[in-house]
Amino acid sequence: MTKTRIACAVVGVLSLVAAALMAWWITPSYVARIPDGKNISRNYEGTFQSLLDPTALASGNLLGAIKQNVPMSVAQDVKAEKTSGGKALISDSRTTSAGGTKVEQTKWEYAVDRKSLEAVSSHPSSWNVIPAQGLTVSWPFGAKKKNYQGWTPETQTVAPLTYLRSEKKQGITTYVYEAKVSPTKIVDPQILATLPKQLPSSLLKLLGTAGALPAGQAGQLAQLLPELPAEVTMAYTFQDDSTFWIDPNTGLVIDVQRNQQRVAAIALPNGTTVPLIPAVAATYQTAPASAQSAADDARHGRTVIRWLGVYLPIILLALGFVLLVLAGGLGLLRGRRQRPVAPTQE
Repeated sequence: MTKTRIACAVVGVLSLVAAALMAWWITPSYVARIPDGKNISRNYEGTFQSLLDPTALASGNLLGAIKQNVPMSVAQDVKAEKTSGGKALISDSRTTSAGGTKVEQTKWEYAVDRKSLEAVSSHPSSWNVIPAQGLTVSWPFGAKKKNYQGWTPETQTVAPLTYLRSEKKQGITTYVYEAKVSPTKIVDPQILATLPKQLPSSLLKLLGTAGALPAGQAGQLAQLLPELPAEVTMAYTFQDDSTFWIDPNTGLVIDVQRNQQRVAAIALPNGTTVPLIPAVAATYQTAPASAQSAADDARHGRTVIRWLGVYLPIILLALGFVLLVLAGGLGLLRGRRQRPVAPTQE
């Protein structure tokens, strides 16, 4: 009985310690974070309200240069390429198509904290990443009802991610955030590589007189043309109005609706710009199949986190308590059996 009592006591204490470790150390530190090699693929669909074809524009084909109401799709792959302790090298690859034809392909790489998903500056020197700030590809595990800062790769700046409300989406209670980016200069080299760096002033004049520009921009351009060189330097701005539905447990994006513009502008020698025409005006959202897949991933992740971080610790806690009570009971029983019996007097 002594061995049984000792075994119950030892296993009981170990169960209590394991419960504490699972709840407050192992699950938060090693389960609720990005695993090595994790790959998430999402598809988005929508419409290019306006799309500038640089090749057609450069050739003077104004009718073919500005396309309107073209079906749009975006394929995105986010992958944890490498990990080092609590940090991960994350790649964000996107392929954008218009009417089934690829028009843009980008890939950005970030060093992020594996739990908070915030960009970090301290990482292995071999990682060639963008020096980003804020959230880059997703929200943190255990997202809060608060505002965050989000990275905008097109402009390489941060913008507020404002918490709006809690809302059901795909059967999941999500937190809804809004991102608004006012017109900001595009500096990402991958995007600028697909846009004309310069345009002939004669072509700009043709744009103004052919009715391709809004009246206000056409009038402003007419005033500027006499002062412009033969080859006019172009600049581009990006603006965004997006809404995100986030699973707060895993930080996964369940759904997103985006309204974005890239506006072509004349870059004047004094550093100012004169907006002309949207090079891209697009509205798109998560494809239904991808939204369902995101919800399934969130449910699975939430179940794993709850089982390892809540339910299993409760089971271990209860087991430890029962075993310690049993060990105590066996000790009392042994003490009673060993208690000497007083002799009786005749």
